[in-house]
Amino acid sequence: MDTICHRGPLRGECVKFDMHLHTDHSERCGWMSPKRLVAIAIEKGLDGFAVTDHNTINGALEVCDIVRDEELGLYVIIGEEITTERGEVLAYFLDKEIDPGPFEDVLSLINRAGGVSAIPHPFERVRKGFLNVEEVVGKVDAIEVLNSRCLFNSKALDFCLEYKKPMVGGSDAHFCREVGRAWTEYPAEPKRCILEGRTRVGGGLSNPAYLALTKGVKVWRKVTSGSF
Repeated sequence: MDTICHRGPLRGECVKFDMHLHTDHSERCGWMSPKRLVAIAIEKGLDGFAVTDHNTINGALEVCDIVRDEELGLYVIIGEEITTERGEVLAYFLDKEIDPGPFEDVLSLINRAGGVSAIPHPFERVRKGFLNVEEVVGKVDAIEVLNSRCLFNSKALDFCLEYKKPMVGGSDAHFCREVGRAWTEYPAEPKRCILEGRTRVGGGLSNPAYLALTKGVKVWRKVTSGSF
């Protein structure tokens, strides 16, 4: 399996990627269909993006199929947001799905798959953050310093600069209007740029109402699935 779906050359000297996106394959909280995500990404002028559904790469694979079949000039990174006992871990450039599990095991599997790891929203308080990130910062490849759903990005940026880690940014979009609210810019091939620390982030925050909408989706899905 290809770890990316790349159709057409990267445009310009510096390319813009949203590195944190969810489709409706994030079963508890996702809302966007893969087809709608692709359309919005093109509308927003993104050169590429990472699909990072919760504990699955099925959404990313479906997006890749759409991009390939329609011969669209988008660079799609197969990613995943994986649950561990410390918090969630973003994995990029995967060639297979990684199951939730102990942090050390998940990180080992990402490395064995040739992927790139990042800790998302490490100091979030409204949602779950990450437990004692300073204890494991040397083991991950990057830190998410701008998340459009997070109010504590400045602390993540300061932490990233202190530990001299590569930085990434993304919208954490679950709904269409959030796509592209935050991004990562690369001067060359994205994977190499992350590992070499040659990234720049930009963007801003999404409307906080989308967090409430996500909670509503979770409740609705529990009710319709009979899991209450």
